[in-house]
Amino acid sequence: MKHPAECCVRTLHLQLKRKAVHDFLLNPRSSKIATVWHSVDILFICVSIAFLIMETDPVLKDHFTDKRDPYYNAIYGINAFVISFFTIDLVLRFLTWPTFLSFWKNIFNILDILSILPFYVGLIADLTDGNPAIDAMSDTEMDQMGKRYVVLRVCRIFRIIRIFKFVRHSQDLILIVRVVVHAKKELGLLVILLGIFTITFGSIMYYVEHEVNDQFNSIMQGCWWSIVTITTVGYGEVVPSTPGGKFVGSVVLTLGIVFLALPMTIIVSKF
Repeated sequence: MKHPAECCVRTLHLQLKRKAVHDFLLNPRSSKIATVWHSVDILFICVSIAFLIMETDPVLKDHFTDKRDPYYNAIYGINAFVISFFTIDLVLRFLTWPTFLSFWKNIFNILDILSILPFYVGLIADLTDGNPAIDAMSDTEMDQMGKRYVVLRVCRIFRIIRIFKFVRHSQDLILIVRVVVHAKKELGLLVILLGIFTITFGSIMYYVEHEVNDQFNSIMQGCWWSIVTITTVGYGEVVPSTPGGKFVGSVVLTLGIVFLALPMTIIVSKF
């Protein structure tokens, strides 16, 4: 029978190892190897995002979607290796995280899971049905699958989340995220205020313009013009033509300048 003191020493030793691995994964300054690990992670994030962008290019698309293309296997192999690295990193963080619940409360862990999920969902579909993995599916092939594979379409969108993996490697970006979260109440009020302004002035513009201006054929169209004007984007495809409409437009433009200044004031005050 093992002595209680010996069990305590082994438990403490295991906890120290878990903490060392945890620090290695989260703190690039903990060691030189940790710096290399995080540098490779950043490199693979860039590769993954580059593949995501290039896959939509008409000239390069066949390299990612056509199994007969000479570059397909190489590109798919690199993508699989990158996803494997992300998976190992995620599994190690899960095993060394202080508590089970705190792991799932961390938003970056959730984003990491969602970012690699499309690859494995597509891989399962490939193994079970003989279809190409989701990272290698063309839009035409996805359309042919019908409603049965609508979940695969949703998973393809999740690949965009990989870009948010950069945030975990930058203390400055993490600080900005924390400031925004800390100011969520004030920013929420700004969103509500934007909605009130948009609906109010969109409705006013509709009733002022719709009889003489076909561009404002509904309140929804008026709301589109209103939000574009408040944010000072001003695409210019929908414009008022009556004196009353131009007056309302001037008021909305003035309020838009004031409205855009409010978020920066709130965010700066939270630093």
